[in-house]
Amino acid sequence: MIPEKIEALFKFIDYLDTNKTEYIEKYIPLCNELNKLDILRSKLNPKNNYIDKQRYDNIQKEITQKFVPITQNINIPVLKKLKELEIWDGDDIFTSIWNKNASAIHDFKEHFTSEDAEEVMVYKQKYLNFRKETNSNFLCLQFVFSNLDEILKQLFDFFKDTNENEFESFETKTIEVNSITDAVQGFIDNKGKNVRFSIPQESFFNYQNVKQHQTQLPNLKNEIIMGHKIQVGDISNNSGQIIIGKDIQLSDSLNGKNETADKITELINLIRQEPNISDAQKQSLITNFDKVRNEVLDEKPDKSKVFKWLTTTKDILKNLVLTHHVTEAVHWVYNNLNFLIH
Repeated sequence: MIPEKIEALFKFIDYLDTNKTEYIEKYIPLCNELNKLDILRSKLNPKNNYIDKQRYDNIQKEITQKFVPITQNINIPVLKKLKELEIWDGDDIFTSIWNKNASAIHDFKEHFTSEDAEEVMVYKQKYLNFRKETNSNFLCLQFVFSNLDEILKQLFDFFKDTNENEFESFETKTIEVNSITDAVQGFIDNKGKNVRFSIPQESFFNYQNVKQHQTQLPNLKNEIIMGHKIQVGDISNNSGQIIIGKDIQLSDSLNGKNETADKITELINLIRQEPNISDAQKQSLITNFDKVRNEVLDEKPDKSKVFKWLTTTKDILKNLVLTHHVTEAVHWVYNNLNFLIH
């Protein structure tokens, strides 16, 4: 029998599938119009020329008017449905999509039946078809679909018969750069593409530095979220994430990968026995360390994902008093991956 949390994800996929035809026929063309207007707007210089200023204002007014039906008929209903099904808590960066569902998916993969597997296959195909056929974030749901893709990939990748990356055609691509200046240029060069940028921690100094470079991005609807991850979204369907943590170090050798994975397995087992951690904290730690372990063993591991998961575990662990063995294991894993823990 499909558990309630998994069933909620399937109901949301049904919701997307029900609306797919209308999205494709009515709203994708509107998104394309808005993208063209955005390109025209980006070529103007409203601060230095009165004619450009008038043209800019007229285009901006048209964009604002045409964006209303997308907001009213896609953005708001999608978010409402996610909250109604308790898939999302309402946080601005949508991390609760992972946090609320990862544990249920982990448990389901341990206890599914043959009948369950058949149903999962049906919903996997529904979701993949929706994402491929729309191939759009509708100019306002970049972070929603990015987080949905991430959590559903954890479920659907378990139920497949090949090594093919079934999400490849629409998932966010990570590009490593050396500085925020390079990331800014990357946004400009990749406008309209679903990409994110990974930069070293030392390249990030302070908020003013972020704001200075942010102004170089032409005509973007920017959302800056201070903390471990900076996200910038624009009208042109560029998910625009800047992820700090390029300096994570992952072994290229099979022996090195296996050693790290074994140490993480040892840490997970120690966490399960740790008396000073609540059940909820244990589950979150185990889930995130398990994701790190799986990513480490991947043929081409994603450093930005490892950084994000280690950041989550660090935020939990820093408020705990742990036994000596757990503390030692944590330090070994973090040091081995070159992740700063102080």
